Amino acid sequence: MAYTEKRSTRGGATSYVGRFRVDGRLRSTRAFRSRRDALAEARRAEEAGKLGTWVDPRASAITLAEWFADWQAARADRAPRTGESERERFRSLVAPTFGSTPLRRITHDDVARWAAGMCAPRTGQVASPARRRDAVRLLVALLDAAVDSRRLTTNPARTPSGKVPGLPRAPKTKAHRYLSHEQLRRVADAVRSHQGRTLVLLAGLTGLRWGEVSALRAGDVDLLRRRIVVGRAYTRLDDGTLLLGDTKTHARREVPVPGVLLDDLSVVLAARPQGLLFTGRDGGPLRRESFDRHAFRPAVRAAGGAVTTLQELLGVPVTRLVDAATLDAVRRTQAGAGLPVTGVVDAATWSVLVEDDRQRRDDLTRAAKIARTHRLSVAARLTLGAGAEDFASLTLHDLRHTAASLAIAGGASVKAVQRMLGHESPVLTLRTYAGLFEDDLDRLGEAMSAQFAAQDFAPGAHQTLITEAGMTAGVSMLRRA
Repeated sequence: MAYTEKRSTRGGATSYVGRFRVDGRLRSTRAFRSRRDALAEARRAEEAGKLGTWVDPRASAITLAEWFADWQAARADRAPRTGESERERFRSLVAPTFGSTPLRRITHDDVARWAAGMCAPRTGQVASPARRRDAVRLLVALLDAAVDSRRLTTNPARTPSGKVPGLPRAPKTKAHRYLSHEQLRRVADAVRSHQGRTLVLLAGLTGLRWGEVSALRAGDVDLLRRRIVVGRAYTRLDDGTLLLGDTKTHARREVPVPGVLLDDLSVVLAARPQGLLFTGRDGGPLRRESFDRHAFRPAVRAAGGAVTTLQELLGVPVTRLVDAATLDAVRRTQAGAGLPVTGVVDAATWSVLVEDDRQRRDDLTRAAKIARTHRLSVAARLTLGAGAEDFASLTLHDLRHTAASLAIAGGASVKAVQRMLGHESPVLTLRTYAGLFEDDLDRLGEAMSAQFAAQDFAPGAHQTLITEAGMTAGVSMLRRA
């Protein structure tokens, strides 16, 4: 039961402090001049404690920056990259406005104004919707945690119904880039090293994340069962440090090895029977930025513009597609060089075209000649046929999207694609690749139509079924009557 205690100061003044219990602990209110006010405050606090809404005023006096440090310390089990991203977001977007503000001083209006005009630290301009959305979510999570720990009675970033009206709209996600089987093979062929070619095909046919691919070890590959065990992944921190840990979903999974990869993987395994499957020049983990800059991006540029290169050598209009005019020009070149007239641009056909181009380079500078020689040497490793088409630039992560696209086009179910990609649930797979699964409806309709048309009903069978069904129904009605 609440009560009061009389206190005296050095000056002889008298004050009263309310005493009450919450969670089994005896606590005090602030000092009041009136005993009645102190008792009323103690009773209110005690009642709030019974309802679970009492908050210690001293606990809500800490600043948001202090609370963020405590909050992160209690989340030590989170992935290092997650904690690093939260610290960067808090330091650059949240702390400049609320870092030194006590928790109890943060108001809903302050949060709404901040969310609308949040500025990027370097440019001073309003931050992108994606950055603002992430920062608001971080602040909401911080204040939710403060409510759970009884430092605040309510979250000032939320309305009484729990909504966050200041949350910026979700940014439109970047359109996925997908490669066809022919384009994926072209990119792989354009990579100079065998390790790089194998890695591109592996990522494009299995959908492994970069961190998972770079953490694969020789023992994770079982060529007899045609399976790869994915249980680890590298995470790169902002300072360049690589940390080896669990996969993104903290789950171990197996992915199938396509038969076309068996020979390439056998060569890699023979060179590295132990340790990491793919390595950098120093024998350590292969870094994404290094592979992207020195191997992947040059290969994408060469493979993505190979048709244009071919049409320039042939002297036909550049359409970025191996069309009828291009095929005719290829056949004429093959016939004139005494090659088999197939229309397929292979190494021998490239050799003829490159040699013919070399005879017409007198007007080029030395640097231009070297650049052209390098460009054509990469293109000469590619094979182009009818319908081959140039494509725009893409990222390493687009190989993961390519794997999903090729699997779905091959008839894989949502569950199979989910397991291959390592998604937490089929819902995420459907939400990410919903547009690709829409084609299933067309295939389903065609399949059902074909199956229905293939049935060979005997003459009169349909009528017999109807008659028997009608007689059965009539007998049932008579019995009920």
